[in-house]
Amino acid sequence: MGWSFSLLGRINKELSLAENLSVLRNITLLGIRFDKKDESILKALVDSTRASDAFFVFEDLLVLLLFGTDKEGAIHILNELKEFFGQNMFYAMVTSPEDGGDASTLVENFRGMVKLKLSLDIYAL
Repeated sequence: MGWSFSLLGRINKELSLAENLSVLRNITLLGIRFDKKDESILKALVDSTRASDAFFVFEDLLVLLLFGTDKEGAIHILNELKEFFGQNMFYAMVTSPEDGGDASTLVENFRGMVKLKLSLDIYAL
């Protein structure tokens, strides 16, 4: 099944903007499968995200864009999210610079991880 994410371009744009700011060396893209009918999940995210974070909802995939978050910080966030979602949370994650030093590489590697771990094909329009 292929999904077209019209907001994937927005993720690319925000990542490209961050590349111009040397203080933002670490960026994490985190994709989580969730039941979009459960509005408490979105409310909890809105209440707990930082002003610099962004999240996007695509069907039953929630994508978090976490600026200034390295792999260790992302693992900490994942552990907290597992408490909220339950241990059966399905996710895919990439971090910069480990999984991509520029926006296009990071997004391409995120697509690959989502396909591998969540069996979803995502592509830009």
